[in-house]
This record gives sequence, C-alpha cells and structure tokens, in this order.
Amino acid sequence: MPYYSEMTPAQLAAELEQLRCQGQRAYDARNWTEYHTLMTKWYLAKSYLIQPHARVEIGKTYRLAEEDDAIRVTHLKGIMAWGVRESTGDELAVPIAMLIGVDTSGD
Repeated sequence: MPYYSEMTPAQLAAELEQLRCQGQRAYDARNWTEYHTLMTKWYLAKSYLIQPHARVEIGKTYRLAEEDDAIRVTHLKGIMAWGVRESTGDELAVPIAMLIGVDTSGD
C-alpha cells in the first residue's frame, strides 16, 4: 500500500471511507484503542487530501476535533500543525484535519 503522501485524491477518498467503516465497527464494539488508532489514521489521510487548499493561520487558536480542547498554532510542517495546547500549555503537533475552522475553500 502506498504512503498517504503518494496517494491520489481518489485513493485518499477511498481510504477515508474504509477507515470510517472500520472505525464505526470499532466504536460499536467499544474497542476504544482500535477506534483511536483508526481515527488517527483517518485524520492523517484527510490532512493529505485537504493540504493543497488548507489555510492555517499562524497565531490563531483552533478547536481540536474529538477533544474538548484547543491549540494555538505556532508553525506548520507538512500536514502537521504545531502549537500550544490551551488547557495545559504543552507543545504538541496534530494533523491539520483536526483543526476545526481551517479554511479549505482554495479561493
């Protein structure tokens, strides 16, 4: 299987659907470790799909998907947004698809 960075948009879309279905099965079975792993892969694949059009603003605070927290973005590296977690002040990196409110319109 190719790396997400090597996949076409159609391949990424198919991968996202497969991960969504697997994630739903894991969620329904209450297999939280598998669910978390699959969701992490989903956000990574989604990040590669939206990267060409995603506009993440340095210095802006974004809510984090699936978390009751936010991150103030300090810099970007590839598909990862680095920043400071609002609740703890710790530095972390998350896939850009986890940032709620990122403009992906491509305009």
